[in-house]
Amino acid sequence: MEILEEIRECFASTQNGARDIKSLPKEYPAMVIRNSEGYGVAIIYNNEKDISEKFVNSRLYTQSLSIDGIESKYLILSCMKDSLRYEFATVCAQFVEPGMNGIDRKNLLLNPLEWWKQWRELMGNTISNRQPYSVIAEMMVLDELYINDKTIEWTAVNSGSHDIEGNNCSYEVRSTIKRYEAAITITSQHQLQSFKRLQLYFCRLEKSNHGVSINDMKDKLVSDGYDNEKIEQQLYQIGYEKGASIRDERYKVLEKRKYEVNEKFPKIVESSFKDNRMPNSITHITYTIDLDGLEYTKW
Repeated sequence: MEILEEIRECFASTQNGARDIKSLPKEYPAMVIRNSEGYGVAIIYNNEKDISEKFVNSRLYTQSLSIDGIESKYLILSCMKDSLRYEFATVCAQFVEPGMNGIDRKNLLLNPLEWWKQWRELMGNTISNRQPYSVIAEMMVLDELYINDKTIEWTAVNSGSHDIEGNNCSYEVRSTIKRYEAAITITSQHQLQSFKRLQLYFCRLEKSNHGVSINDMKDKLVSDGYDNEKIEQQLYQIGYEKGASIRDERYKVLEKRKYEVNEKFPKIVESSFKDNRMPNSITHITYTIDLDGLEYTKW
C-alpha cells in the first residue's frame, strides 16, 4: 500500500489514538493520529525548540505524546476539519515522505518552519493576526506602566474599549511602520472616551534584526514582575501562542510619543453631539487623526 493510500485509510478508520504508517521504511517512521483536536500525522522530533504555527484549518506544532507507555516529543501536522481529510492526506503524505536516502525527512527535521512556509505560500496565505509591531508597541507601553502600577491590565487582548486600563487612567496605543506620517485611525466612538484620565501612546517602528521581538518584550515583562502564565495566555488569545515563529520578528523603535486626550485633543465622542448623545440610527463612527502638530511628550 502506498503512503498516501494508507494515510487516507487511517484517517477514515481511526477513531482516537495513533497508528504507525507501515508503508514507510522502518528507519523513517511516522504515525497517523486522531484526537479531540483533529487528525494528522506525527514524527518524533528530538529538538528542544517548540513550534506552533496555524494556517486556516491546519496546524504545525510540537507536543509530547505517550505511545505504548513511551513518552516522546513529536512534530505534528494536523487539521480540524474532518470533511477535508481526503485532500489533507496528500499534504500529510508529502510531509512524512523521507525522500531519496532520507534527505526530505532530514531537511524537514532540521528546519520544519521552512517546510511550513513553502507549503503555506503554495496554498495562498492570508495572515489574519494583528501585526507583530502593533503587539510589540502595546507590550512596551504595558511594561512602561506596569513597572510603577501593578494594577495595570492589558485589556486589548479581550477587545476592551481601551488597550490598557489602570485604576486611575485608561490608555490607547497606536503604532506605525511608516517613516514620516503620524495619522491614526479611530475605529469606535468609545476609543477616545473615558470617565478616567485618558492618554494615547504612539510608537513608530521599523523592521530590524537589531530591534526587539514579542518574545523579548515577554521576557522583559516577566523580569519586571508580570506573571509568565498570564502573558502567555494573553498572547495566545490574540494568535501569538508559544512557539509561533512570528514572535521572533524584530522591530526597532524610531519614535515614542505620549498625548493627553483632553479637551484640546481632536476627537469625536458623545459630547461632540447635540444633547451629548449620538444621533439616532448612527451606530458606529470611524475617523482619522493627524497627530503631527499636536502637543506631546516623549517617553
